This record gives sequence, structure tokens and C-alpha cells, in this order.
Amino acid sequence: MRYWLSMLLLSLAGYCPASELVVYTWEYYLAPEVKSRFEQETGIHIEEVNYNSDEARNRLLSGGYPPEFDIVFIDSLSLNDPVWRALFTVIPASIRKQNTAIDPVFTARCGDLSVPYMWGSVGIAYRRSQVSEPITRWQQLFTPEPTLSGRIVMVDDTFDLVSVALKAAGFSINTHNKSELQAAYHLLQKQRPSVATYQLSFAAVSDQQFGRRIAAAMVYSGDFYALQQNSEYKDWTYVVPEEGSPLWLDCMSILKTSQHKAEAQRFLTFLTRPDIALLNGQTMGFTPALKKSYLPASMQNNAIIYPPVKQLQRSEFYNADVSKNELRSAIYFSVLK
Repeated sequence: MRYWLSMLLLSLAGYCPASELVVYTWEYYLAPEVKSRFEQETGIHIEEVNYNSDEARNRLLSGGYPPEFDIVFIDSLSLNDPVWRALFTVIPASIRKQNTAIDPVFTARCGDLSVPYMWGSVGIAYRRSQVSEPITRWQQLFTPEPTLSGRIVMVDDTFDLVSVALKAAGFSINTHNKSELQAAYHLLQKQRPSVATYQLSFAAVSDQQFGRRIAAAMVYSGDFYALQQNSEYKDWTYVVPEEGSPLWLDCMSILKTSQHKAEAQRFLTFLTRPDIALLNGQTMGFTPALKKSYLPASMQNNAIIYPPVKQLQRSEFYNADVSKNELRSAIYFSVLK
């Protein structure tokens, strides 16, 4: 709803002045304090338009987009797809590599069309009072205890939805093996009657239809903060499952159609400053793409923000060629149809 209202306002506004940048991003992903600081330092206002899934974002971008869009927050996997690469302008190396605080692993993954923003895990959030034993494994979400039937939320995302099923089945998220992907499909189908909805967790708990009955959810690590804020219950906890997790990395890209590329580059440079990246991450509950040595102990020791070593060792980033696997899309659409 917020997205369509924002789109309407943008269409009514018409021409966007040079003193404003329009950023297409997730909701609850950019700290108000950070936007205010940027505006105070530069005089440039930040206008947000929000999406609620990678699929929704990509559908809009592939179908044409308003020229008012300047910056898009996009996952590193999508940036490997030629369809999306064609939309963005190359970021000068002087901007991408000038900040030594940014982890070079993330800079490499985001490539020449973007700069790193945030990263994290995909885990499980659940209400402690609603389960008979702690949830520590993906399998407990796919073969849930009876009290969770119809009370689970899963993310509406092609790759992450299939990947957590692969983890539950004991396989790599980067597999191309048909029998392994088929095993993931069977788990998702078996779980389906227990799922209340496929969407972001914080949106689900806010929904009047079934928000109160949600007791467990597949959650992006940083979204747990928003989940807690939106839920009337205070007994939520987050865990990175024992099997490991898909690791996500979001990057910031500038559209070729942007009329304010210099201002957009300035905003990207601002967001990757260590002081701003930490303020942004700590305020919103996400992990900035900084080297670990730049993170305070409170973030390094927070399992929500920085996965424990054992779980991190079992977790994986996506390989570039996974995006070419059409079977994953077929599984996704079959489960959600």
C-alpha cells in the first residue's frame, strides 16, 4: 500500500528537482537519522519508494520505471543477471574502492555497478511461549509441531525460499542437482498447509487477518528488529539454524536514467562512511558491509547481527550461476500458486 501511494505521489510530482534523490528500497532499511544527516550536510533531500520483495522490485524495473528513480538497493545475485545489469551505470572505481573500511569481499561481490550496503543471514524467528521446545533447525520449520500449524510465515522470494529448504534437506544452496532440488520442493509442499502466508515477517504480524496468530517465521536477520516493533507480543527470539543459512548481500546502484548521478554518487559515498554505516546499521538492526574490525563488540557478539562462527561456517553466499537455474523459479511458482 505504501509503495502505490509513493508511486502516486511521484507521478503527481512530475519533475524531480536536483535537490532531491529518489531511492527505491526495502521498507525499514534506511535510518531516518541518516537521511537527516545527509540532508543537513548537502541540502539534498532523500525520497523513498519501497518494495516488499525482490520479485516485486524486479518486475517493476523490467517493465519500465519512472525517471524519478535515482538509486536502487538490489541484491548482489540479481546484479549478475544481464537483464538487471543493463539498467545501471558503472560506479567509478574511485568511489567503489576509496573506503578502506568496507570489506573488499563485499566490494567484489557487488561488482562495478554498485557499492555494498548491508549483509546478513536468513534465520528463524519464533515466539518462545508458543513452542514446546526451542527451534534450532530448519527442519523444525518444515516439519513443525502441531501447535504451529497455520501459524508460520515464509518469505516470498524465489532463491531464499528454495534455499532454506535445501539447507533443511542437508544440501548446498548453490546446487544444480535435480534430485536435491526436488527434495527441497517436496519439503516446501509438505510444509505448505502449515504456512499462513508468504511475505515479509514484519508485514505479516501487522496484518489484521492473521497477524496475532503468527508464531514462527523465516526472517532476514535485519528484519527481526522491525518484526519486534510491529508485533504486540514480546517473546520473539531469532536463531541462525544449525544447518546454516543463505547469506544475503545488498548493494546500491544508480540507474542510467537518473538525472542526478553526481548527487547519487555523493549519497553512496556518504552511506559507506564508517560512522554513517555504523549509525545506519545499529539504528535499523542490520549489519553494515564494513570489515569486522570496524564493528563494535556489541555488534560482533550479537547473533542476530553477526552469525555465530559455527553457523557462519555452514552458511553460504550465492554463486553467480545460480541465477541461471530455471528449476528454482518453477519450484517457487509451483509452491505459491
